This record gives sequence, structure tokens and C-alpha cells, in this order.
Amino acid sequence: MAQDDNDSTAAADPVKTTATGAKEAKDAKSELQEAIYGSKEILATASTVFTLFPDTVTIDRQKLTITHRSFFSVAELMSIRVEDVLNVTAYVGPVFGSLSITNRVYNTDVPYSINHLWRDDTMKLKRIIQGYIIAIQKEIDVTPPETKELAAMLDELGHDEHPEAN
Repeated sequence: MAQDDNDSTAAADPVKTTATGAKEAKDAKSELQEAIYGSKEILATASTVFTLFPDTVTIDRQKLTITHRSFFSVAELMSIRVEDVLNVTAYVGPVFGSLSITNRVYNTDVPYSINHLWRDDTMKLKRIIQGYIIAIQKEIDVTPPETKELAAMLDELGHDEHPEAN
């Protein structure tokens, strides 16, 4: 009998239910607006060199975007959430470099490669992505710092201390 009383009390208070639903909708809208704002804050970007249709790698607060251009106004865009990146490897020479990115969404056996980047751009992208991976694994909240500060902190966190790695 007491259970019926509780059910009728909850159903008899539509104002409380409506207010809670409105608050949840406002919170969801606020979170969505923050996500949109964060996706526009670019931490680092680099383009391939010496190609007619340069590829671009962009890292923002939400994702890693690779734009592969194959012709004028033709591009393949691949976005990967930073949390889905398993590993990033840099292959560098004296002038140029390549990035190899393994993620859990696409084929994990064959990493996605971006070739013909400047060496410095390759190393910077690798350090920022690696720093982001470490921050996520340690459950560090990366939302408070300003964009430039966050990029510098992730770069430092992803920095290899081995002399031959630099």
C-alpha cells in the first residue's frame, strides 16, 4: 500500500519533473556549447611539404583531424578522438619526418601515416599527441589551461628525455 502512495506522489508533482528536465536540458546545451568551443581551439597543426595537394594534421582539444587531399577541392577528412589514439610514432631525418598513428577505431594492425612533414613539425605533433595520451591515461583534466599553455604543457609532457630522440 505504501508503494502506491509513493507512485501517486511522484506522478502528482509534474512541476518538479518539468524543472528537473529543464535543468538537464540546460546542462546538456551548456556542455555541447563548451565542446563546440573546445573543438575550435587548435593546439597544433602542420601540413606536408613539396606536394601539389598537401595533407594537414590538426590537433584540437577534442580530436586529431587528418585531411588527405587528392585533387583540387577533393579531400578525405579523418577525425579521431584523442582518447582513441593508442600510439604515435615519429620517423625523422635531418630535414623531413613522418607520423604514424595507431588508434583503436580503425585498423589497429596498420597505423595511419602522414609523410613529408617538416622535421620540427613532426616532433612537435608527436610530443603533443603523446602528452595528450599520457594526460588522459592519468585522468588529468586538461580543460582549464588556455590553449597556448595547454599546448606547451602537453608538449613538455610528451617530450622524450633520450638525447637521440631529439
